[in-house]
This record gives sequence, structure tokens and C-alpha cells, in this order.
Amino acid sequence: MQWDDLRFFLAVARAGSLSAAALELSVNYTTVSRRLDALQRRLGAKLLRRTPDGLALTPAGESAIALCERMEGTATELERRVAGKDRAPAGLVSVTATETFASRFIIPALGLLRVKHPEIEIELIPDHRRLDLSRRQADLAIRNLKPDDTRLVCRRIGEFDLSLYASDRYLSQHGKPRRGEGLAQHELVVWTYILPVRRSQFMGESTDGARISFRSNSTSALLRAVAEGFGIGLLPCYLADNEPGLVRLWPEVPCTKQPLWLIHHEDLRRVARIKIVADAIADAFRRQARALRG
Repeated sequence: MQWDDLRFFLAVARAGSLSAAALELSVNYTTVSRRLDALQRRLGAKLLRRTPDGLALTPAGESAIALCERMEGTATELERRVAGKDRAPAGLVSVTATETFASRFIIPALGLLRVKHPEIEIELIPDHRRLDLSRRQADLAIRNLKPDDTRLVCRRIGEFDLSLYASDRYLSQHGKPRRGEGLAQHELVVWTYILPVRRSQFMGESTDGARISFRSNSTSALLRAVAEGFGIGLLPCYLADNEPGLVRLWPEVPCTKQPLWLIHHEDLRRVARIKIVADAIADAFRRQARALRG
């Protein structure tokens, strides 16, 4: 039995569909289906069944998944430990961050790094999802939430400011809300991954009586939506302050601050290429501390 087939089964079980698993594994739908069918034939049992909500584990799948996860844990631990002995400043380093941090801060920093270390290959994964560093979905992650996993090494590399913005056009049509009086009757532009809307997303203002007009998990899309007059949105100051036609609603009010953490697995702390890339990213964010405040 091949570990790769079990890896495909795990991906489908976690994702709940063949297409989502294919996206996760960077292969096509047909490959996932074929590998899963081959594994089920080899075992002589159905591991997954179709439901109205997607694929779900059968009793055989329930009994198999815990063993597969133990095998996955052993395989990834082996990879990390072997990688952890690598002292050469060469090889692949995968970095995950939001699209705007990636384009604005990380790519320029790593472009300079490549001049000194051309043997290091960079893979950049612009994604809001919390990729699993323990499963080697990425080597380094830039996040604004510190994870609880004690196996992850977390290094604070700065912070960035957010504030509420709207376009000139929107404010001329709907008026400017007063601080402390809520956002009733206003249109809201919101982050998909923090729905339902919370007060913290709107600097403590009540959203009772407001209406969501646009939602996305893309910072660039949210910025454009606010600029096009969709409504009021919480945006990074380093982007929105430079966007023509955007107005910070209450410039006298202190911004919402978010910390930035650079994270990697403890098994990779002595890998030369990881340390070199991590230091370059940390230095870039320190140099851009004022820009991050907008």
C-alpha cells in the first residue's frame, strides 16, 4: 500500500469533496478520484459516502482515518527532522502570507535576498487560510494571530494599523456616520472569514440596522469595493491612505492595531535557508514599520 494513496484519502476526508481535495493537493479532480478508487479496491471497503453536504466517512473510513493521521504525523516529522539537519543555504522555502503583504513587503525583500543567495528557491503562497506548518503546507507564515501550538516558533515582527474608510461618493450619498452612534442604515464591506459581523470589525460601532453590501476574503477586492462606493469597510491604513477618493471616517480616533507574527515549526529552526529567509522578511517589516501605520 502506498502512502500517497492514504494522503489522497486524508485530503478528501478533510475537504469533504474531490474538487476541494484536488485544489489542496494541486492535482486535477480525475487524479484524486482515481487514487481514492484504487485505495478502496485494495482495502475492499468503502471509506467515504456521498451525503447532501458532501462526502462523509463510512464506519470503515472512521476506523482508518486515525491510523492514516498517525502515519501522516510520522512522515511529516521525518521530513522536518531531516530538513532540520540541512545547514546549506540552498533549496526551497515556502512562505504564506496575505496577498497584499506578499506583493507590498515580502516580494521586494526576497528579491534582494536572491542576489546574495541565488541557490534559495522561493515559493510564495498568498492565502488567508491558516496553512498547517506541522504538515509542511508551508515553511514560514506571516499571521496577525499568534497560534497556540507550542511546537511553533513565533517571532513578532511588527504591527499594522486598520481604520474605517468610505469613498467620497458613498459619503455624499449616505452621509458620514457620527462616532459612537453606530452604523444603522449604512452599507458595509466585510471580511468573509470573520462573519457574522462583529463590533470589533467596525471599531466598536454597533452594526444593528446596517446592511452587508459586499464580502470577500481578498484585501485587494475589499479595497476596490470601498473605493467604488459599496460601503464602509475596515481596511489596512498602509493601503487605504494612498487610495484616491477614499476617506478615513474618523482620523482623530486611534486606529485598530494588529500584531504581525513570523512563524515556523521548531524542527526547522536550524535550517540555514529557513533562517536566512525569515531574517530577510523580519528586517523588511522592521524597515517598513512607519509605512505599516499608513
